[in-house]
Amino acid sequence: MHHITLRCRDVARTRHFYAEVLGLVTDQPTADSALYRVFVGETAILLRPPLQGTESGDRFSEYRIGMDHLALRVSERQELTGIVERLAAAGVPTSGIQRHPWRPAEFVCFRDPDNVQLEYYLDLPGESWPSPATPAPP
Repeated sequence: MHHITLRCRDVARTRHFYAEVLGLVTDQPTADSALYRVFVGETAILLRPPLQGTESGDRFSEYRIGMDHLALRVSERQELTGIVERLAAAGVPTSGIQRHPWRPAEFVCFRDPDNVQLEYYLDLPGESWPSPATPAPP
């Protein structure tokens, strides 16, 4: 995956959340741009202001057609507990670390400033999400 674009009510506030609270790498490709990039490995999450015509006070909701949530994988439990500690220190409510009900995995859910549900996900030893046998055609 190359990138995902999130429309944000306040791009600077959302960038601060992803950079300072979650500790992800961010940049601004051009100084005069309202665009910020947040990097998760080689994938970018683009933070952009609302499009003209967006209703005032609109926020993300998984109850609309489209994205439900964004899950970011961690490789060790220490990373998962570290995220929970960072979120608690910033006053961000979380689900706490939960055991996945039907997979050998643990996760924590929380929301960004625009109400986008985020999840950090840890595959536990054993079965993990299967890889496709052959890549899907473009």
